[in-house]
This record gives sequence, C-alpha cells and structure tokens, in this order.
Amino acid sequence: MGQYRNLKLHPLAAALLTLGTSGVHGQATDTQAGDQPVIQFGEVVVAADRNPAARESDESIAVVGRVQLDEQQPESIAQALKYEPNIEVTGGPRYSNQAPNIRGLQGVRVLQTIDGARQNFNSGHRGTYQLDPELLKQVEVKKGPASSLWGSGAIGGVVALSTRSAVDLLKNGDSLGGYLKQELGSNGDSTETTAAIYGLAGDFDYLVNGAVSEHDNVEIGGGEELENSASENTALLARGGFKISDNQRVDLSFRHNNREEGVPSNPNSNVGTSSPLVERDITDQNVTANYWIQALEGKHTSKLTVYRNDTRFDEFRPTQGEAGQNDDTEVTTTGIALTNATEGLGAQWVYGLDWYQDDVTTVRDGDNRPENLNADTDVLGLYAQAAFTFGDVFTLTPGVRYDRFEAESQQLADSARSDTALSPSIVAAVKATDWLSLSASYAKAFRAPGVEEMYTQGTHYAYGDFSFMGLGYLANTFIPNPDLESEEAANTELRADFTFNHLASQHDQFNASAAIFRNKVDNFIEQVVTNPHPMFGFPMNTTYVNVDEAELKGFELNASYRLHDLEVGASYGQTEGKDLTDDSYLSSIPADKFVLDLGYYFLQRDLKAGLRTSMVSAQNQLPAEVTNEYNSYTLADAYVTWEPAAGSLNGIKLGLAMDNLTDEEYRVAFQELYMPGRNIKLSASYRF
Repeated sequence: MGQYRNLKLHPLAAALLTLGTSGVHGQATDTQAGDQPVIQFGEVVVAADRNPAARESDESIAVVGRVQLDEQQPESIAQALKYEPNIEVTGGPRYSNQAPNIRGLQGVRVLQTIDGARQNFNSGHRGTYQLDPELLKQVEVKKGPASSLWGSGAIGGVVALSTRSAVDLLKNGDSLGGYLKQELGSNGDSTETTAAIYGLAGDFDYLVNGAVSEHDNVEIGGGEELENSASENTALLARGGFKISDNQRVDLSFRHNNREEGVPSNPNSNVGTSSPLVERDITDQNVTANYWIQALEGKHTSKLTVYRNDTRFDEFRPTQGEAGQNDDTEVTTTGIALTNATEGLGAQWVYGLDWYQDDVTTVRDGDNRPENLNADTDVLGLYAQAAFTFGDVFTLTPGVRYDRFEAESQQLADSARSDTALSPSIVAAVKATDWLSLSASYAKAFRAPGVEEMYTQGTHYAYGDFSFMGLGYLANTFIPNPDLESEEAANTELRADFTFNHLASQHDQFNASAAIFRNKVDNFIEQVVTNPHPMFGFPMNTTYVNVDEAELKGFELNASYRLHDLEVGASYGQTEGKDLTDDSYLSSIPADKFVLDLGYYFLQRDLKAGLRTSMVSAQNQLPAEVTNEYNSYTLADAYVTWEPAAGSLNGIKLGLAMDNLTDEEYRVAFQELYMPGRNIKLSASYRF
C-alpha cells in the first residue's frame, strides 16, 4: 500500500462533494428509542441502478443471489451468470480468464464494479475478474448501455458485485457468528477452504472472510486434460461498519486476492510460438470506504464512496531466451463516487458525481518487445436522473450524464488529449393493468479509448533475423494512435412484464417478461494488423483504429412459476450482430440459448433439488474470416442442498453441484478451446 501516490482531487469534484453531504447533514431526523433505524442496511439489491435508497430489485436488472451461488458453486463470476439469456461465458476454459459477454459486447465494453468501486484493469489477454465468488453476497447485471449513470465503459452493460457483510450473515439477535466451509471438485481435483468470523459490538459490526483454493489441470469434455490450466488462489475480505446514528453509517473494507498460475500468454489458446508459457503471480487489492446519511424524514439518502484499487500482474516467460523474460503490468485506480436519492418537485431523483484516475504502468523485459508504458487517465462525471409518476400509472424517467476525460503518456511527446461526452437516456413506463407493465427506453453511452489502445508502441511480435537476406531483424510493430475517438452506443428497448397470482391455486405465482432491443455502436475500437510494405509477404504494423457502425439487436424471454414447493423457470435469448459497413456478421455474438430451470423443496424445505438445462444453438452467423464451426450443444447441471432449519443439526449445510452431467464436449461460439467436462462438486459448511 505504500506505493500509492497522493490522491489528486479535481477542484470541481471537491466542491460538489461538499455540497452533496453538508446539505443534508443538519436535516437528519431522530428516531425514538427502540424504533427501527431509518436506514435499513443490507436491503439494497439494485446497486447497478445507483440508488442508495432502493429497497427492491429493478425489473430490468438480473440478480444472482447467495442462494443460487450456493446451489451452483461457480468457479468464476462469469460462470454465475451463464444461465441468463444473451449472456455467454467467454475467455475459454481457464476460470481465471473468464468474463461475461452481454448481448454481443464484452471486455472493456462491460463495466465491472465491486461495492460501488469501478474495476478498470484491462491489459492484453489478462483476466479482469479477480474476486472469489465465495466472498459475494450477490451479482447484478444491467444489460445494455448504462452510461447515463455510470459513464465510460458501460456501453454493453454493468456487472455490479456486492460482497458479504456482518449485517448479511448475523442471525436475528446474535452478536457473534462465523462459518467454516469445505468444497471439493472432481474436475481438476479442486479444493476450496473458506472461513469467516463476524460480529456486532454495540454500533460496530465487523467481518473477516478468507478463502484458499487450488485446482489441477482442467479436463475438457470427453476427459482430455488441458495442459497449463492449474492455479492456486488466496482471497481475503475484511469489513468494519459503524452506525454513527440512526440515520448515518460508515463502512470500511479491505479486499486482497492473489492467484498463481502457469498459462499461455493468451489463456484462451494453447502454448505455442505466438502464445508462450507465462508464470503469473496476480495480486489485486482494494480499499473502499462508504458513508451513508439519510435526511428529510427519509426522503433523502446520500452515499459517498472513496476507493483505491491496485491490480498487478508479475509474469515470467521461462521459454523466452536463456534467462527468460520478466513482465510487469500494474493498474492503479483512485476514485470517488457520490450518489444522492431525493424525493421532491414531483419526482424521485438520483444524482451525483464520479471522479477517478487510472495510472497504468507496464514493464516489458527483453528485446523485440512492446515498449514500457506509463500513462494516466483522469475522468470527472456528473449525472442526474428523475422519475416523474403521473396518477400511479405512467412514469417518465429522463436522465443525463456529462463526462470529461483526460489522458497522457509519459513516453510520447504531445500525447495529452482531452474530450467530453454527453450521455442522455429516457424511459417511459405504463402500469397498464395490475398484471401488466410496459416500458420503452432509449439510452446513449460511450467508452473512452484506453491508454494501451492509444499509446502502445514497440514490437508486437517478431518474425526473426533475416540478416542473411540483407533485411535485418523483422518484426510487427505497434503504431500508437492518440487520436482515437470514443466508442458511442445508442440503444432502444421495449419491455413487457407480467405478474399473475392465484392462477391455479391460492398459493401460486407466475412472472414473465419480454424485451426486444437494438443497440447501434459507432467508432468501434479494434486492433488491426496492416502491411504497408507490399515487398514483404507478412504484415508489419499493428495499431488500434475506429471502425464504422455496428448493430446488435435481439430479444429475451423470461418466465417463472412457483407453487408450494415447486419452482419452474425458463428463458430464451437471441442476439444478431452486423457490421453495417459491409453487412457482415460480427465475431462476438452469443449463440441462441434456451434454459429450463426446475427446483423442488423436500423435508419441510430443508432440502432442495434442482436441474438446469441449457440448450445452445449452433452459431452459423460467422464473419468471412472465421473458419471454425460452432455446433449446437446441450448442458445438464444439477444440484442438491440440505440445510436443517431447526434441531441439533441446525447450522450445517451440505451441497452437491454437478456441472455438465453428460460430459459434453463443446466449444462456446468464437472461442478457440473446448470447455470443461463433467465436474461433481461437494460442499459442507457449519455456521455458528
């Protein structure tokens, strides 16, 4: 932590922070002794909508809670989202490299947050999701552009992760608790040991949660071992919260994750000439402080978040030269976020600011390598959204965000650049009947170019020494492009939500939703390889350029039914993506997917068993340059959980999760490698 630089706060950010917090501090209302506190922490489940006063899930956000996480026992964040329509797991079978593709957009085009803090690490073929799922309270996904609230990077959506706290885990009336958990997996002989202690002392609550895991090489469907896919991981989460008063609270958390693995430099491939073996030591650390205050008799809530992320990849390439090669990649993000929720002037308002700074440093050892990079990005965003409701039937929600971003490289002269972006949005919703809600939305979003895209220079890859031909050493060279324009998206979406109670019984409920969308993206930033020297029969330059328009469109269907102890769910998603300049297909579109989810409770709901079946169509919409085939496949996953609610065994929980029961050999569309085969996972925990 000593390597962190002093935080440099933009003057406008400082002024607005002062206004946002001091304006409500003196207006807080007291509660009578014994009354329920005004702020009921632990209930917020819509972090992706940035509303610190929210109390229920937004219909446009998919939430994967702790119950499903325990049923599924996912090995990565992306695995936790694999049942959602139009979401696909990308990055190949190595879990540390996996990330979600949302409606055809992925990587830097999907924003990731943890407890409100942006996670901005992105570098080459290195993984971007560094959080162990065991430390999570829930995962939320906002599909489609969300820049009007979140700013740069949210043109494909937002994945908002929330970690556990003592408030989430303590049983009613308890002041001390903890749990021990052991998980075993058959595929790769994986193990994970987790322990936590948490408690409440007066107005102070605390939690310490740690996990240690390791797994050997993964087996793909059919039993073939995938070399260089083993890893070890250590995760730690420490949180402390203090209730200053009935309407004020502060929370401080520290998160640390360390992973060691030996993988190809591109983990979505096998070791080869262009993807040498890399021994990686990955360290991800975060400090986040949150402060909440509620005022105006509960009509105003403010949340202030200050955070610091540091993600570092220390890499060694043992096969490159006699002494090997050492690489170091580090991204440090310092940020402040202020979000306010207010009722007044006939509307519910959400408004605030974001300020963050990314410091990117890379060291590339050896000859014929990319040059070292030291660059900064500074971003300030202001946003506001208001929901006007007319007659409890019609709601109009306009929103807008203004961002200013600056970037500069220490290695390139005249590299400083700045730009601004305006991201408006509007949603119109109608409560047509007690059982039907309709909405139409339009949102614009942007993604500012990253420093690696603008400033990378040096050797991309070498062809060899051609001195015997008088040509010298030939290589493909990175050409920087500091004049890249921001990517821009415009999304139109229509949605219908249905809710029926008592269809066939006094105790049943049926929910359904349908959404159709069209997302048009301009100025896509792509890495291209060119050959400006026709005398050579191979490309000599690599650079990042803006390409013309792309269009992604599709629809999603969801339905769920509950009757007593029976739960049934089904979903279907379809996306099509084209480059509008030549009407060709894009190479990042998920295949059509149908998911059937069955669950049933036994033994007075102490035991639950379920089956989730995913039927994925063949991806036949291929760009001309793609020669691989991506056939259809069907995956069957099952689970059983047993948790006695009373008696001497109360506190014990057993779980059995079975992924890819038929050991299907399958490959996700546009991925090079086949995915993991059958995996039988056992878990046992004791909570006290």
